[in-house]
Amino acid sequence: MIETLASKMPPVLDMPNAELENYKNHRICNDLYRRSLIGPVFYLIACFLLMAITGYHLRWPWLSALLAGTFLMLWIMRYKHRPPVSGADPRKYKQWVSQQWLLIQIGSVIWGLVPAVIGYLRVRPDSALMVATIATVAFSTAASQAFAMHPRQARWSLFALTLPAAMVFFLPSLELASTGLTLAIYVLYLIANLRRSANEYAQQIATEVDLIRSRAEIDRLSLTDMLTGLSNRRSYDQAWQQAWHLAVRQKESLALLMLDLDHFKHINDRYGHLGGDACLQHFSGLMQQHIRRSSDIIARIGGEEFVIILPTTNVEDAYAVAEQLRLAVVNTPCQFENTLIEMTVSIGVGTVNWEQDINPSATFSRIDRACYDAKNAGRNKVRLANIN
Repeated sequence: MIETLASKMPPVLDMPNAELENYKNHRICNDLYRRSLIGPVFYLIACFLLMAITGYHLRWPWLSALLAGTFLMLWIMRYKHRPPVSGADPRKYKQWVSQQWLLIQIGSVIWGLVPAVIGYLRVRPDSALMVATIATVAFSTAASQAFAMHPRQARWSLFALTLPAAMVFFLPSLELASTGLTLAIYVLYLIANLRRSANEYAQQIATEVDLIRSRAEIDRLSLTDMLTGLSNRRSYDQAWQQAWHLAVRQKESLALLMLDLDHFKHINDRYGHLGGDACLQHFSGLMQQHIRRSSDIIARIGGEEFVIILPTTNVEDAYAVAEQLRLAVVNTPCQFENTLIEMTVSIGVGTVNWEQDINPSATFSRIDRACYDAKNAGRNKVRLANIN
């Protein structure tokens, strides 16, 4: 009954609470759908077996055909009643569950009448009654295990499957009291067992959710620079490849800023690595203050090297952003302990040149050279990348 967790894990990098709730709803609905499909099939098999033993299909052919047809129709209805797609409104999940349980309970009620009628007609224990009782026990056991995700509805299903027969078996005119008592005791056991199964199922779902959260956190950390909280080199490589090829397909502007803090080694030598770390964090905060669009990406790709990806941005606007950042760094020194550390930054700016750049690396190389040009020109400069 316990399914492989790895096969259920969605490939996500981050999953907010709403998405986790959607995952649980979708998972439970799919479990309920799959597990409810088998019931009508075995109802039908048991029905044919009872007909063969009792010969009732010859005595009441239309009634027998109606019973078999009903179970077949129930299977078709359950099969066609597919769960909502992932990401559906929570109300749709709730509505679907109610409808699916209605189909399940209908099958339970109909089968529950079968052993009751068999017992009433047979009066005393025989092979037909034994088959009907064993089938009822089997169906009840399966329901207590398969439908543990909804214990309250599962209890009603158990009652519908067993109570009609148990009540009829206790009739004074029948010689089935011992069978009815045995069935009643077994139902009590199943109800107790249902609670354990429900707890196990709930724990399974909770374990899956915890694993998803853990995977999301691991993936997030693998794409995040721990010091600054920005995207790291791996994350940048993925984002730049995607942004570049998307811009190529859509023939849109795509700008890239290459930023390198000036004389960072001197900062480390003078203030220590803690001072250097404070400057890196300060500079990261300045970039985040100026780069606010959700589509823009800031990443730390080296010790004091950073990049900013600006989709749908022309070279003039990208240059303006770079100049604002340069001035912000100059005018906003880093506070470290009781000292203000003055910093400057050299920035290379460019956009994708569709006629010249054959791949993302070609664009990056041009803009990286522009950053070196800014350093060679005396630092604290913004330089445009060559386009030829």
